[in-house]
Amino acid sequence: MARTERQRVREIYDRRAASYDRTVGFGERLVIGGLRAALAAELRGDTLEIAIGSGLNLPGYPGHVRRAVGVDLSRGMLVEARRRGRPGGAPLLLAQMDAGHLAFRDASFDTVAISLALCTVPDPAGALREAARVCRPGGRVVLLEHVRSPIWPVALAQRVLSPLQERMLGCHLDRETDDLVRSLGFRVVKERRRLFDIVQLLVTEPDGVRRRETGDGRRETGDGRRETGDRCVGVAIA
Repeated sequence: MARTERQRVREIYDRRAASYDRTVGFGERLVIGGLRAALAAELRGDTLEIAIGSGLNLPGYPGHVRRAVGVDLSRGMLVEARRRGRPGGAPLLLAQMDAGHLAFRDASFDTVAISLALCTVPDPAGALREAARVCRPGGRVVLLEHVRSPIWPVALAQRVLSPLQERMLGCHLDRETDDLVRSLGFRVVKERRRLFDIVQLLVTEPDGVRRRETGDGRRETGDGRRETGDRCVGVAIA
């Protein structure tokens, strides 16, 4: 049976997990600058980080994050996140989970964060809808992503380079994630941009994100699954 894209991505990051931090170090500082720290500063209350990876945001978690939960498709990356941990040994729950199929009840978190992952997940709209679903009314979804630049020569270069990046890392260089966020109904309340507007930090309120209704009145998420209430299921804890 052929691998799905989700399986391929998981295998890529399982293989890269142990060396991931070393390989992204200088390039990330050049591209992201201080936006990781800026993302962490926006976290508060009960916080879920989707696609937590090796936990590069964890050192910046502020003390007023009451409960921290991190999920990732790759178990190898979760092992690295566990090693890093939160400042001062504060509690951290990690679970292997798909961004598009979160095993949490509706309105479980005050803040949901995603960083540099919507370029890779096979269904970014589905992942964003799930982030909105598990976010409490009045809560925030905080996103740090690279997107297609509005500057056409830069966008052209991204388009040319993206197929290679997709094969190597599952990462799409030219997704218009910022437009997708707004089209789904997220209200952007704060944003920062750098590097030809490629890298963007978006602080959003997801209350306007609507899920489709199915013919029998049940709710349908972005990937066509139907919800009937409590969707919390057993998950593998790293």
